[in-house]
Amino acid sequence: MSETPTQPLFASVLRAARKLRELGDPLPDDLVAQLSKLETSELSETDRRNQLEALVGPYVLVDVTIHKEGFATSAPGAAPPRLVQHGWRSFLVRVANPHRLEANLSSWDGGVYGVIDHQSHSARIALADTLTIVPRIKNAWLDAKLAGPDALSGLETEYRVISLYARDSGVRSGGVMLFATDEHNHHSLSRSPLGLAGMRTSFELREYAAKFDFDCAPAREIELDIREPDGRSCMAAITVADPQGRAYPSKAMRLAPDMFFQEHVYRATGEVIALPAGQYQVTAIRGPEYRPVRFDTSVDPETQRIPVTLDRWVDPASRGYYSGDPHIHAGGCSHYNIPSEGVTPETMIRHVRGEGLWLGSVLTWAPCYYHQKQFFSGESISPPAELEDPPMQAAQGMTWTPRPTDRDAESALRYDIEVSGFPSSHSGHLILLGLTDQDYPGTSIIEDWPSWNLPVLRWAKEQNALVGYAHCGIGLGVGTEELPNYVVPSFQGIGSNEIIVDVPLGAADFQCGGEFAPAAELNIWYHLLSVGYRTLMLGETDYPCIYDEGPGVGRTYVRLSEPPTGPQAIEAWIAGLRENASYFGDGRSHVFDLAVDGDVSREHPLDAAGPVRVSATVAAWLPEDPPAPPPTRPVYSAPVGWHLERSRIGTSRTVEVEVVLNGLVVATQEIVADGTDQELSFDVTVERSSWLAVRILRSVHTQPIFLEVAGRPIRASRRSAQWLYDSVDQLWEAKSGFIREGEREAARQAYDAAQAAYASRRAECEVD
Repeated sequence: MSETPTQPLFASVLRAARKLRELGDPLPDDLVAQLSKLETSELSETDRRNQLEALVGPYVLVDVTIHKEGFATSAPGAAPPRLVQHGWRSFLVRVANPHRLEANLSSWDGGVYGVIDHQSHSARIALADTLTIVPRIKNAWLDAKLAGPDALSGLETEYRVISLYARDSGVRSGGVMLFATDEHNHHSLSRSPLGLAGMRTSFELREYAAKFDFDCAPAREIELDIREPDGRSCMAAITVADPQGRAYPSKAMRLAPDMFFQEHVYRATGEVIALPAGQYQVTAIRGPEYRPVRFDTSVDPETQRIPVTLDRWVDPASRGYYSGDPHIHAGGCSHYNIPSEGVTPETMIRHVRGEGLWLGSVLTWAPCYYHQKQFFSGESISPPAELEDPPMQAAQGMTWTPRPTDRDAESALRYDIEVSGFPSSHSGHLILLGLTDQDYPGTSIIEDWPSWNLPVLRWAKEQNALVGYAHCGIGLGVGTEELPNYVVPSFQGIGSNEIIVDVPLGAADFQCGGEFAPAAELNIWYHLLSVGYRTLMLGETDYPCIYDEGPGVGRTYVRLSEPPTGPQAIEAWIAGLRENASYFGDGRSHVFDLAVDGDVSREHPLDAAGPVRVSATVAAWLPEDPPAPPPTRPVYSAPVGWHLERSRIGTSRTVEVEVVLNGLVVATQEIVADGTDQELSFDVTVERSSWLAVRILRSVHTQPIFLEVAGRPIRASRRSAQWLYDSVDQLWEAKSGFIREGEREAARQAYDAAQAAYASRRAECEVD
């Protein structure tokens, strides 16, 4: 068998040395110098190889041998197995591949196991049904990541780098196992009992893993002194990252209320994060009404706390506008507890407070319905942000004590329902806000609910609920960004489908968006407004299903005379939506006090056609330069969604404010998005009864002001009426087959009634 050439072997070691330096655990400088000198020495190939392996051997933690059958065995190397609690240490791995198998080097379930159980906590998604078992959580204390490319080089010997994270301090027993997989499909190369498929017990892992008694140096709990600019305590989103970009606490080791799919965690003033000694970058923000605060800090044995002062650039509540996210979830999506159960109100309120929201509507839906419905009370609640499962969290090392803050009472939750995963979901997912009863009459399981939406909406409206459609744009894109457009969509998705039937029958109040392309989301709304309906549009997040970043990625601001607090908070907010000014968007731009001739009322009758003065106070904030990817928190996570960055004109700090009349832009002004309030006014000619709104496309959009001229109703577009009429036909073709046979006749009658309403309004329209 031929020997490994020394030049590729040296290249492998030097690549690994560079990676160790990048990860903050460099080899000694004199050792690297010796390696470089040895590489060009005149010694024989054998002597150079032997000296190389002797030099790096003391830094090898794991020796891996890949056998011809495809399985791998791991053994301890000479490197002392010293780790640091709540931090990462990186080591060399020596891989012997004498048969030169083409493979990827992988670790199974993170390649680690604890004293009792081999499963890595990083495998939480595959192990959802076991995450409430305290012994499993307690012993999933070690995480591992291989650095660099997966594919082996094909050399007989090469060196790689592995990083290990320890949750605990002290001496802990555990092991590391690596194995070879097919480089194309990641399946184990071995078909023998010794292959991956045959090594799924703790005993067998111990047989083929490298076993260690790790010595883990303790970290320290560092208090976060988070303050508003005025000194008040609060909850905020805090990201702590080391120079290699690794987030703390480890994402793989998190339990609620810390989410493994986020870089940040939510902490209140006086709460802590455990950190080993080292250098860190801290980022703090409390939703889009704040500029991100970023600074470098060091943690040493004397460090006790890190002061953090937030940077608020706008305060809509000071002007009477209160934010809410009408669509967030506590279970069924990205959650890491059993998705069918999810997390508690004590976790959800932490996230709502940490994003600076006044209200969060926690919607129970099919995957978590039977567990989460226990939290429905018919009232708004503002619970303490306690740790929801103390035994699990203690087992995971979460020993910090939750703290109240000065701003806690400003945020509330209301548990309601999203009709998603129910028999009528094909018609579009419904949001039912402000229910007093969450069980549809005559049903005991969700499969018994109606198979189309109108009966559900009517039942909810009997409770005085505000009802409408979630993620309105899904399935409604038609390949154009034109607004309005007249292309009838296929209605094959789960967006605002049946809304075109429900609105003319008085059964739907709103649709929610702010997540996808504006043309897909706004087109139905514009058409409904242009034939005289008063349908609302709300901003939502659908956290953490569409957006994992946090609640309030899309949000709705409602003008109220007083803050929405207490058990009736959502009712006050809903009343404001029905009657008062409101706007929705990403929270990075705001339109206050939209008025026509000084009147901020939603209904503004005009005696005659003619000019009007449109005024508003607009505020927007962008950093002076477009952010360089990747930011600490995503600039935007949806490929076609709403974010003020998408409104930036070129690389300037300028955005365009538009006045929309009957869906068409009739006036514009550019503003600099520097965070200041800017008083704008526009002269607009109103020729007939119309609706009027202001927007910064892809960032903010107001509810309309309705302008009825000489008492005539709004019938602004015959083409809109025709589009709605034709869309009912397409909707029936797409969805009627999903409606139960016993309900189909009533549905057909409702569809016919909606078309008759559109036909009537089409005849009344003044212009195409």
